[in-house]
Amino acid sequence: MRNKKYSAILGLMPSKGARSPKLWNKVYRKLSLKHRMIAIDIKKKEFNNKLHTLINDKNFLGGAITIPYKEKVLKSLKNSFDKQVGQIGAINCLYRDKKGKLCGANTDGEASLKVFIKKVDSKKINNLKSFAILGYGGVGKAVVTYFSNHFKKSNFMVFVRKKKIKSFRNVKFYNWNQIGKKFDNINVLINCTSIGFKENKSPIETSQFSLLKNCKIIFDVIYQPKKTKLISLAKKNKISSFNGLEMNLEQAVLAFKKTNK
Repeated sequence: MRNKKYSAILGLMPSKGARSPKLWNKVYRKLSLKHRMIAIDIKKKEFNNKLHTLINDKNFLGGAITIPYKEKVLKSLKNSFDKQVGQIGAINCLYRDKKGKLCGANTDGEASLKVFIKKVDSKKINNLKSFAILGYGGVGKAVVTYFSNHFKKSNFMVFVRKKKIKSFRNVKFYNWNQIGKKFDNINVLINCTSIGFKENKSPIETSQFSLLKNCKIIFDVIYQPKKTKLISLAKKNKISSFNGLEMNLEQAVLAFKKTNK
């Protein structure tokens, strides 16, 4: 990549199946740009040094951040990130500002909300009063921030395995083992964990579906496989559902525009 502008997706093993390089390079070719996106696998102990190298590489345009560095990169960039990132606490997009400084942004939240509104019948939207969010990692934080800001009159329950997190506005946090006890009144279930990614597992037990009596929609942000076990169980229980494939594409489009503006 010497003397050539390039973008990259940074993660533990993005070379093992990340869609961004294929999507971005297809657009680069269509726009007749010589830029290319590559996947860079980075070991945890090497992340800070690698990011420092990229920050100082003027040929590096930016790109995408994936598991498990969406939160870690926030500290490395210090205060060089968009306002929404401060609320979310995670970055999934890198770009250069007008002065050439590497900055961070988050397109996961915007993409997830945009796809959700598009998928759900407009008549049902206003009747969604209670949301359950599974997981509060990089994607979970983005989803909670955007959804809770948009659905201000709705209640949000976020289930986490970490130590207790302080609730805010219309968002309350619960320990993972309380999942089944809080399902009675929820209207929407959003899986923001990686449970089910390339494996036949579901973040909630088959038996717990009987508790989802008022659940109208299940949104699994995972896109591989297209039909996760959670989606299969939702269909079996006649609950409207969709995966994260369109969200993944939308966030890539938003990130591409930001990185290559």
